[in-house]
Parts: sequence; C-alpha cells; structure tokens
Amino acid sequence: MYIWIVALSLTIFLFTRIPTVKNSVHVRNSYLVKKCSIIIPARNEEKTIGRLLSSIRMQFIQPLEVIVVNDGSTDQTKAIAENAGAYVIDAPPLPNGWNGKSWACWYGAKAARGEFLLFVDSDTWFEQAGLLKICETYKLQQCQGVLTIHPYHKTESFYETFSMLFHLIVFASTSITHLFSWLCKPSGGFGQFLLCSRAVYERIGGHEAIKGEMVEHFALSQWAKKCGESVEAASGRDAISMRMYGEGIGDLFHGWSKSFASGAKSTNFLLLGISSLWVSSLITLVIHTPEMIWKHPYLFIIQYFLLGGYFYFLVRRIGHFNLFETLLFPVHIVFFLVTFLHSFLNTFFRKKTIWKERYVYLEKGKDEKMK
Repeated sequence: MYIWIVALSLTIFLFTRIPTVKNSVHVRNSYLVKKCSIIIPARNEEKTIGRLLSSIRMQFIQPLEVIVVNDGSTDQTKAIAENAGAYVIDAPPLPNGWNGKSWACWYGAKAARGEFLLFVDSDTWFEQAGLLKICETYKLQQCQGVLTIHPYHKTESFYETFSMLFHLIVFASTSITHLFSWLCKPSGGFGQFLLCSRAVYERIGGHEAIKGEMVEHFALSQWAKKCGESVEAASGRDAISMRMYGEGIGDLFHGWSKSFASGAKSTNFLLLGISSLWVSSLITLVIHTPEMIWKHPYLFIIQYFLLGGYFYFLVRRIGHFNLFETLLFPVHIVFFLVTFLHSFLNTFFRKKTIWKERYVYLEKGKDEKMK
C-alpha cells in the first residue's frame, strides 16, 4: 500500500502544474509575427516538412520569411521545401565539434533577416493562429530572453502513446511543473521549438555556444539562463503540434534512446534525484502489482484509478492521450525502463548512438561523424 502513496505523492509534487501558451489572440500584435524568421533544420524530412510549411502558409498573419536549412538530405526534402515557397539553403559540411542540428540552426540564423528567430523542427505544424499565440506569449516576456515550447503530441497509432512517460520526464526536467515551480525559473527547454530575439541570440553566442550538445535547445536554454537571460517554457497546446516517430515502434524506441540518458546528465541534480525516485516508485509499483491484486483487490482498484486519473489530468495538456491509453500506464513504465536502459548503455559505455544515418559520438572531445 505504501508504494502507491509514495508514487502518487511524488507524481503530485513533480507535476502540480503544466503551463501552456497563451490561448487568446489580438490582431494588434500581428506585427510580432511579421518580424519573425522561421528557421527549420531538415535532414531527410520529406514525409513531414510539407505539413509544416503548409501550416505556415495557412496562418492569417505571415512571418517575414521561412528558411529551410537542408542538412545533407538524400531524399526529396529540398525539392518539397522549394515547391512550398520556402527559402532553402544547403548547410556546408559539418565542422569538427558540431552536432548536426545545431550547425543547421546556426547556419540558418546567419542567413535570417528577422528581428525574432524562431527555430522549429520539421515534424511539427502550427495550429490555427498558432504563430500569433506564440508571439503573444513571448510578448508577455517583453520579447526578452528565450521562449521554448513543447509541441502538443498528436498520435495516430497506439504505439505512439508510449511516449507519454518520456514527455512527463522532459517537462519535469525543465523545472516548470513541480510544486514550487512558481518560485524559480525554468532550468532548461524543449528540443523542438525555441524563440528569441536576434539581440538575445547574439548575446548568448547562439548555437555555437552549445555546438557539441545532443539536446541542443535544452542546452541553449540552460546557457541563456547562465548568461542572465530570462527563460520561459510551456506546452504548445492549441498553438503548435507534432507527431513523433510515426515510422513504427522501432523508430520511437531509437528516437527516445538517442538523447534521453545524455539529456539526464544535463538535468538539475536535485530534480534528477526526485525524478529518479519517482520512476523507481512506479517500477516498484508495477513489480508488486500481482501481489497487491491478490491480497487487496478492491484497494488496488481504487489506488490504480486514482493514479491513472491523475496521469490523465496531466497528459491531456501535453498530448492526445485518451483515458484508456493513460490507464495502461504500467505498460508505459515497462517500455520506458527498457528504452532508458538502452540509452544509458549507449551513452555511458558505447559512447555513441545512430540518428538520421549518422553516428553521434557522445564522449566529450569526439565529433559527430557521418556513418
């Protein structure tokens, strides 16, 4: 019984609130969108980039420019982007010490003309008036510092819901969800979206300052905070969405394995400890489930639905997870454990992982190299 109390208490402590972007819009703030340069790093994204570019064209306020940085794609990414009207530039060969996505973002920022730089992954898309909602959220910061957003995760297949626990831990790592989050500023950001002014970008040294990091926008947000800039983070519900790892469960498994353990190394030590304790309590709970069902079946049902119901209350703010999928959280816990162990092995022992047909060396001092 006590393990349920511990698991529920830690869940409530770690996830008391999940902030979202501003939901209302005012046309008088449309000038903010018009000052934006949207920069999209793209490597073999022919299946996703068209949807993003189409969603940008559907915005009733258009940005100053849309720049697609073609990062050595071998598919139709470049042709699709050009046909969609984006300004496409080819990133030069990857220099020593750089992570591929950071290099593409840096190269795109140098080509941009806008006052605001909006970096977004190609597997996302904007909802109706999403750009304006995001810009108005940035205005709440007086257009200073960095705004990082976790796109709302829309799923189409059951296996995609296995991202649920990963999303929660990513939110916890930013320090914006726990009980005392109102007393402190975010300690990191989200990888898919980052917005800042050109002045801020130049002051913090841009992506060059974190050129070797795997979780680039998490690291850039941390660096911005160290440089004295304000950092805000939120869920992108009703503003920007994404579909992650739509190529099958293997794609999802390797995608999360790519950076999860290495991202954990950059997380605040205290938060990492509490999050680890929380995950351990969930794993222990799963291990003891058969025993609890046998000894106290009715109490188990009450506790199970209390925890599952709270999970549902949380995850509907960050993604499209229905109640049934959320109540299968023991399955999510098992999948998370297997994936994390694989990521841990790659990060701390093999020192490399594979992503987008590249070997990415994770040991400090080694460079990312083409496969």
